Amino acid sequence: MPLVFDIAGERAVSLEEYVEHVRREVDVRDLDSVAASAPMLAALAHDRSFLAARLSRELRDWSRFQADNDYISPSFILARGPGFFVRANVWTPRAAEAPEVQDRVNFYALGHDHNFSFLTVGYWGPGYETALYEVEPGSFEEVVGAPVELRFVGRTTLSPGRVMLYRASRDVHEQAPPPELSISLNLMLVPPEASLVSQHYFDLEARRVAAVTGLATLGRTALCRLAGLLGDSAFAGPLARLAAEHPTPEVRRAAAAALARVEQVEPSGEGEGR
Repeated sequence: MPLVFDIAGERAVSLEEYVEHVRREVDVRDLDSVAASAPMLAALAHDRSFLAARLSRELRDWSRFQADNDYISPSFILARGPGFFVRANVWTPRAAEAPEVQDRVNFYALGHDHNFSFLTVGYWGPGYETALYEVEPGSFEEVVGAPVELRFVGRTTLSPGRVMLYRASRDVHEQAPPPELSISLNLMLVPPEASLVSQHYFDLEARRVAAVTGLATLGRTALCRLAGLLGDSAFAGPLARLAAEHPTPEVRRAAAAALARVEQVEPSGEGEGR
């Protein structure tokens, strides 16, 4: 299950001090190194004014506010470094109207893993409750509907000061809305190879894969489909290599399907669908 740290003390550090510590001391590929940095993330959470001050500064230049932020959920990028970034996540209580839309935006009631590891701490409010599961990476077929062995390991709340380390492709959780507005701070560990791994959503009741996703996976599969539709023989070599070598099954399948389509195209370029 995720590693949980309840860290005593009231030491506070600034965002700048925290980022410099991560740059100097944390190996983003070594979970022991990441775990050792948990007290520093707790110390950042003890700075009760830094987040409001940071967002206030950004709002002064509203035309560029969070210009490098690709998240659709209420997340704010606070800093970036080699192989990591720091963000704040806002968790809202259950909405009276259209709660299903809120659930999708906030990823409530959706069992999922992550294709990267991350360290998180409760910063503001009571925190969300999460049901925790564990899965063995690579133990299931990355196809919607495939059975998967998920082991329930408990529930916890990301209360203020509690730090949790989620391990890539192993820890699965299903979050529930907090009773009051809550904010968490995250150290996101994103070495380049993380983009080669898919994220998975699970039907926790049926113990089956519900979706296979990830921005990099979606982008590469879309590119493969486009290559297949265009049908140019120049795509054959790159598609064959992707179909044989790419570490993500979803991409391999998309490349193989596109390659089959390309190989059906007549030499004149007037093939199926033209």
